[in-house]
Amino acid sequence: MPKRDPSHMAAVRQQILTAARAVFERKGLYEASVSDVSKEAGLSVGSLYVHFRSKEAILVALIESADVLSAPLAACNSTADLLAFVIAILRQQEIPDTAGQAARTSLEVAAIARRSPEVQAVVIRNFEQLRAALYDAVLRLGNQAGLRQRDEVNAIAESLLSILISAQAQMLIGVPLVIEAKITAAQMLITRLHAGPADK
Repeated sequence: MPKRDPSHMAAVRQQILTAARAVFERKGLYEASVSDVSKEAGLSVGSLYVHFRSKEAILVALIESADVLSAPLAACNSTADLLAFVIAILRQQEIPDTAGQAARTSLEVAAIARRSPEVQAVVIRNFEQLRAALYDAVLRLGNQAGLRQRDEVNAIAESLLSILISAQAQMLIGVPLVIEAKITAAQMLITRLHAGPADK
């Protein structure tokens, strides 16, 4: 059996993932089949199975490759940058796909994560990476601004994370977001990063 070229294998794998993302967003996870993904990718079902053993394995690979926003958080050099980042994420939840297939697909991922330890592990890892990146940014900016109270810095980071997660959850289930109130809450929290010891 001839050896497979690693760069070709990686390219085909990426081709499958790109096709799967399009199919999952168009049809949803439950309605999409491996055959749908192979057709979208322009490959035979057998070729797809060389790279992924199941639809769930494709889903795991997609979640693993998701951008958890670590780089933009690391690039925040001021509290203004951090606030702009939080506002951008919140505003993204207002984009009119809130009742669309992308939101339904996210809900399906959540349901699958509850019954699949493999999917749940990847979702948790991505969440923990986001949490760590947010905590690092808040701690770094708090230190720059003179806030040395570690407990308060942690509380600010966890509260900002809660605002972002609640906005996403509300978007997914179709509950009105009241984004302006969330932005005001984020501004109040980020303003606390400038509080020095005299404010305690």
